Amino acid sequence: MRAPLGVKRVCCLLHSLDPGGSTWQWVRLLGHHVAAGGEATILAPQGRAASMAEAFGIEVVFTDWEAEEAAGWSGVTDAAGRAGFTVVHWDYRVMHAYEPALGACGRAALVAHQAPRQLLRWFEPAVMTGARAIFERAAAERSGFVFVRGAAHRRRFEQAFDVPRNGLRTLPPSIPLPGFQAGGGTEEILALTRHSPEKAPIPELAVELTRRGLERGRSCRLSVAGDGPGRGWAEALCADRLPPGSWRFEDAPADAIARLGEADVVVAQGTTTLEAAALGRRVVVARSIDESGGAEGAVLRPEVYEDVAQDAFGQPETSADPGKLWNRLLTLREDDLRQLRRLVEANNSLDAGAAAFRDAIAGVPRRRSLLRARMRAGLERLAR
Repeated sequence: MRAPLGVKRVCCLLHSLDPGGSTWQWVRLLGHHVAAGGEATILAPQGRAASMAEAFGIEVVFTDWEAEEAAGWSGVTDAAGRAGFTVVHWDYRVMHAYEPALGACGRAALVAHQAPRQLLRWFEPAVMTGARAIFERAAAERSGFVFVRGAAHRRRFEQAFDVPRNGLRTLPPSIPLPGFQAGGGTEEILALTRHSPEKAPIPELAVELTRRGLERGRSCRLSVAGDGPGRGWAEALCADRLPPGSWRFEDAPADAIARLGEADVVVAQGTTTLEAAALGRRVVVARSIDESGGAEGAVLRPEVYEDVAQDAFGQPETSADPGKLWNRLLTLREDDLRQLRRLVEANNSLDAGAAAFRDAIAGVPRRRSLLRARMRAGLERLAR
């Protein structure tokens, strides 16, 4: 039986194994690959998702990227050299492993999970300049390419960087499909998020939805679940905007899917949007109004699925008016929720993600220099 990702072994170099959308994407997709007979290796710094990866049968090699670069990338070349294809996260430090990984494996993709200039939020311009050079180099590589999240994400990079037409290929966010149970209530509003500046629209919008619901006489309460340095800011926001007893905070859940299933309305971004929709929850996707702050959102409905959920970088029609968002939430019927589940299954399941991966790497040639080296090594073994 052919392994789901089209090769026997996949090597994946990640910025982090801390819980988050890009981490879960690869842990789950590689776990899906291993469950069907494939093999996989992840190189990344230690993080809480490592135990799940190992439980899936993925080989995990804890890697400090600064130390690995100083050591001449020996760990990368060893792991990538054993793989049929290698993927490298386009993020700080780890992205510098792209060239040695490509050289060792012969085929490699850079994987972008963020906006073109997102790194400028945390690092000096020189880091962004280097990141752009690596991105454009990978997009022009005959034995590789760059994975993006969808059509809108692709357009952003085509507008921001100098990339060839066929240098970008789509790998949609993909999730395991949980059981479906259409939600009928609106009592608990759950904001499931990492507490960091770029995720601030999630608790901000959830607070305003809760406030408006209470003003309308609805029996609703807010739960904010997640970890991160911005938690204090979010707690202060709740204390300022909501009455006592109408909100509470939780640590990041050990089982995010189970926690989503307990809620009635979910405010989220990224893969959490897909997970909640697959469960049958009502979902509001939070977005920033602009770079200066503020939150707005879109209610996930079947007719706007592509722009709101399938591609996290889509540009749907949004509203900053929580009253309008409530009105749209309340018009969702069970048939709408079932149709959303079918859309997730068709476009963003693990099977859909694996098929996109296979299609993308099909026909990508190995570097000729690597082929010659491997043929020479094989001949030398035969001659002994």
